[in-house]
This record gives sequence, C-alpha cells and structure tokens, in this order.
Amino acid sequence: MIKKLYRQFDSWMDYNPPGALSSKGWRLFNKEFREKAPIRFWVRKSFRHAILYPISRTNTKIYSWFSYRLFNRYHMVDTGLKPGYYEIDTRILNVNFNMLKDFVECELAWTQDVHDDKPWYKKIRIIRMFERSRFRRPDLGLKYLAWAAKLDDPSLPPFERCENQAIASREVAILYDWWVNKRPNREKVRIPDYTDQGLGDLSVLDEEFDHSAEDYRKTKEAMDAQHELDEQWKNEDDEMLIRLIKIRHDLWT
Repeated sequence: MIKKLYRQFDSWMDYNPPGALSSKGWRLFNKEFREKAPIRFWVRKSFRHAILYPISRTNTKIYSWFSYRLFNRYHMVDTGLKPGYYEIDTRILNVNFNMLKDFVECELAWTQDVHDDKPWYKKIRIIRMFERSRFRRPDLGLKYLAWAAKLDDPSLPPFERCENQAIASREVAILYDWWVNKRPNREKVRIPDYTDQGLGDLSVLDEEFDHSAEDYRKTKEAMDAQHELDEQWKNEDDEMLIRLIKIRHDLWT
C-alpha cells in the first residue's frame, strides 16, 4: 500500500508522464509541465540540473580519481608471469592472453552469474560488491561462451540472433582453451646426456671429440627435434596472438 502511494506521488511530482512519446511530444510535455506546475517542475527538473547533478558529477569525479588509482587500475595489466626476467616478446604474448583469461574467467563469468538464479542473501548489494572484487569463475565464463556461441542458430527468432557475437564467442573459446589447456601441456623432447669422452667440460668443442659416437648422436638428434618443435611453437604463438588481436573489438561486456 505504501509503495503504491509512493509511486503515485512520485508520478504526480513528475506531472504524470506518459509511458512513451516522440521527441517532439516530450518537448511539448515538458513545456506544459513548466507552465502548469512550475513548482514541481523546479523541484524535479531545475533543482536537479542546477544543484543535484553538479554535486553528483563532482562526487563521481572524486571517487573515480581515487578508485582508478587504488582499486580499479585499468591502466595497469598483469602479465600472469612469475617474477623474473622476460624478453619483451614473451611479455607481449603473456599479457594479451592473460587479459583474455581474465575476460573469460572474471567479466564473462560475472555477466553469467548476474543472470543465474542465486539465494536471496547473495543478492544483497554489499555482498555482491565484495564478491565482485575477487570474483573468478572459469566455469561460468565457459557457460556464457557456450550460450553466446549459439546465437546464430537459424531456429532462434530474428530478434534473439546475433551472428557476430556467436562467431566471436566461438573464437574466444578456442583461444582460451589453447592458452589455458593446450599450450601449458606442450611436451618437450627428452634430451639424453652424453659422455665427455674423458675431455672434461666443453668436450664437444674439442677437436679430439668423436661426434659420431652413438650417445652424442642421439643427443644431437633430440636437440634438433626440440629446435624444430620450438620453431613450430613460436609460429603457433604468433598465429594465435594475431587471431586474438583480430577479435579484440568483440571483447566487451
């Protein structure tokens, strides 16, 4: 009852606006509102624009200044690498794919979580704010991608279909799976040891070293095979990075 009365009073304060009007219709409505209910118009329109909105904008600017420097530091990115020295090519690859990983596991996952059913206590604003600050759910991110990847299904009504989003979502899923599951499980060639033939350290550089010895030959073959693999992996990294760059405009929530 109280809510109903409040809604009625709130609508009356706004001069009982209609549900929808054209641009011209709203212009004429506001003109009539100002002429026939000047006090209500001042409270709802003039006072807001002259006093409340400037205060709100100022508060937002102050909050944003601190927020973007202390909490939401979007200007800083995490490479996901362990502490140590890395060449710039390694950093470029890792920082971009780590952002993709965060996009799937945090942003898409949060979008999915917002639409999923949950207990009433998890809908409380302060709890949701706390959850958001440390939220990471790979399973929900993949659930969202699985849904979005089917948005070009011809059986869907036209207003529910989005072909571009479906194509991009399938590509995101492929790149995410490659970075999280396939690339870390690359298997290197086991390189066997060889004897120094009694020549000590750096024996392989000695002119007396027998490069045709079976143990050294096996070592050399394994090293050559690993070198070939390294080249393949480098080319694969380049290809995947290029594919990621091509869909960067589709990475939004």
